[in-house]
Amino acid sequence: MSKSDTEQLLSTTLREMMTTQSMNHISVAALTEKACVNRNTFYYHFDDIYALLEWTFNQEIIEQVHTNLSVANWQDKYRQALMYIKDNRGFCMSALHSVGRRILESFLYSVGASVVRPVVEDIDNTITTKTKDDIVDFYAGALTAQLIRWLDGGLVEPESDLMARAYLMLTGTIEFITRRR
Repeated sequence: MSKSDTEQLLSTTLREMMTTQSMNHISVAALTEKACVNRNTFYYHFDDIYALLEWTFNQEIIEQVHTNLSVANWQDKYRQALMYIKDNRGFCMSALHSVGRRILESFLYSVGASVVRPVVEDIDNTITTKTKDDIVDFYAGALTAQLIRWLDGGLVEPESDLMARAYLMLTGTIEFITRRR
């Protein structure tokens, strides 16, 4: 089995296990037994369960959001992230309510920063890197908080409402901020 096949097998097994049990209760021994690989194989690829969780988020959504991201398609990329969360609800909820929450928050922040940066750069490409980074950090944090509240609320709010709120935050207010500086 190739390295990528083994990593994908471990990732898929983790995702399956997290839909039925808390991530806090998943051990490397249980994961490798279910995946039919030995513990040494796991540790050859990952330092711990949390490294596998981070790899999973990166492979399944972060890379797709970053690929060909532009100001013209940031809404599509954000929608893609929302659909990933919705389609993988059990997995994301388990990460949210575990020690792995930090990894989930980092994943959500990365998505937020990815969709905000091209908007900021398109609105005003003359602002300093520091100002641009501050704006991206602020709005990525806001999007992260919005997504965590959405998850905590059981994903009841329609994605269209989250999209509309993100659109309002990222278009009008960023333009206003860059004009006032």
